[in-house]
Amino acid sequence: MVARPGDEACYLGAVLDAFRGGGSQVNVLAFSRGDESPYNDSMERLGSIRPFELDAAASALRAAHCLLADYPEAELRRLPIAQLAERVIRMVHEWAIDLLLTVDGRVGDRIAACVACRAGREAAVPVLGWTLPHEVAKTVRETTGLSVTGDAGTRIDFELRVRRTVQRYAMSAHGSQSGGSGTQLARLKVQGDLEWLRWLVPDAAPGDHGKARA
Repeated sequence: MVARPGDEACYLGAVLDAFRGGGSQVNVLAFSRGDESPYNDSMERLGSIRPFELDAAASALRAAHCLLADYPEAELRRLPIAQLAERVIRMVHEWAIDLLLTVDGRVGDRIAACVACRAGREAAVPVLGWTLPHEVAKTVRETTGLSVTGDAGTRIDFELRVRRTVQRYAMSAHGSQSGGSGTQLARLKVQGDLEWLRWLVPDAAPGDHGKARA
């Protein structure tokens, strides 16, 4: 689950692909149309084109379900966390989800992580957050200008070796955002074939999430 279309591919794409390859069913939820983006390389209004791009990216990631919650992006920070979390909790029940995956990593906008944690605690579902080690985040900032601070190594629970092919294909579905894709591709070059995750809401009963639905 992410705040806006594009994040599911740029940040979570390789992890979702790894989960699906391991036998998990993956699903995608974005809270807004992403109409506040500074990029638009299409001839359409962002609020109109980005939902279609999200569907195309979710298809590339072979997601079983894709949902756009359709809140105005400019209002996300002003909406009560409880209201946004209720939407996620309904999704958890409807799609039989037993694991939530979101973007954390101390990126500038942490609304999706805050909502995921609230929903995870209320629905008794563990939450994993995408992150970067401090030293990698520092290189990313210096190389790309992205606002990420990462986490200390002691806070990171998983290091995954991933493949980027499906992720890059999903990223290309967001054609309106191609003006900013170079920044994200530069970040992936820094990361190489590694991704990092940490528990935001720990699994109360650690075990095999081979059949998890993220």
